[in-house]
Amino acid sequence: MTQLDAFGRDYLRLVLEIHAHHIDGYVDAYVGPAELKAEVDAAPPQTPADLLAAVADLQERIPEGDPTRAAYLAAALRGIDCTVRMLNGRTFDYLDEVHRIYDIRPELVAEARFEEAHRQLDQVLPTGEGDLPGRLLAYHQAFEIDAARALPLLELARAETRRRTAALFALPDDESVEVRLVSGQPWSAYNWYLGHGRSLIEFNTDMPMRATTLLGTFAHEGYPGHHTEQLLKEPLYQARGYAEQAAMLLHSPTAVIAEGIATTATEMIFPDGSHHDWNVEVLLPAAGIAHDTTADMMRRVAAAGEALAYVTGNAAILYHTGQLDRDQTIDYIHTYGLAPQNRAEKSFGFLSHPLYRSYIFTYSVGHDLIKATADPAATFRRCLTEQVLPSALRANH
Repeated sequence: MTQLDAFGRDYLRLVLEIHAHHIDGYVDAYVGPAELKAEVDAAPPQTPADLLAAVADLQERIPEGDPTRAAYLAAALRGIDCTVRMLNGRTFDYLDEVHRIYDIRPELVAEARFEEAHRQLDQVLPTGEGDLPGRLLAYHQAFEIDAARALPLLELARAETRRRTAALFALPDDESVEVRLVSGQPWSAYNWYLGHGRSLIEFNTDMPMRATTLLGTFAHEGYPGHHTEQLLKEPLYQARGYAEQAAMLLHSPTAVIAEGIATTATEMIFPDGSHHDWNVEVLLPAAGIAHDTTADMMRRVAAAGEALAYVTGNAAILYHTGQLDRDQTIDYIHTYGLAPQNRAEKSFGFLSHPLYRSYIFTYSVGHDLIKATADPAATFRRCLTEQVLPSALRANH
């Protein structure tokens, strides 16, 4: 049984208290002592002032034996401190809030990059009627599948991503991923880490399911993405008693590393865009989709649209700094992101949600931090198994 010191137990009590009584969803996954969670859940809520005192106390007691862990805990507690101060009524400038919580400093991306992406997409997309957003939507819709056909295709994706991941990283023999189809959720897919190498990945059938994205989504959520990171880091808690690894927080620098891993996961096991070849050769035939789109064509479309991944981050900055209102922000996402109106509205719902308003940058910034290092594959491997901060990656650029 894992032995937790007083610092570790108090740390877990604090984050579980925030999750149970103040911010539902604050703890994304918990693999610590069940009795500790039950105790916190059953206790009366603490006041925000009590939480602030608890953070300050922990900051004074950070264990000093491992300098890397000490820096990691200091950054995590800065993020918790920001969250708790906001619960106490404190407001921060939006980008200051992002920096305090996530240890990153996102910036606006020049809109000229989006416009250049539009020009490139116009050149590489199949010709057809309608405007550019309509042509891009038609291109993707050609690969949509009925939800009833999803599970066998997801099993193909699971087996292939696990095989390739196991060839690069030592996976425990008893690890496993269960797949389930759900509805009524705000996300398209979600990994729930259950502890001891087990995860449940849910796919939302309310969202369009495209055969061409199943593999990438499984890599992101499962192998070598979220599931793989959590199972490889769990020994830091189980064997070394690092309590912070027993509770995965959404509002923490660790989320930047987690999403950096997840957003680079596909290219780590399918280098040079080779996942498009696998889709064309394996998944699309299994899905019964007749098409004349080549893997090279898919690579060109994907490369042309890469810059559009930054549109929502821009929109978040412009909205939360008061430069755009709700309708203008949705229009911005629609215009620059080439997103259909309903998808632009869903994106706005995400970036304006209290739980995710600052989380939005973890994807793009995390991806870029890993890719900008001298050896992205080595950085990826390190991030899977070690406690790494975004600022440490930035210092290695």
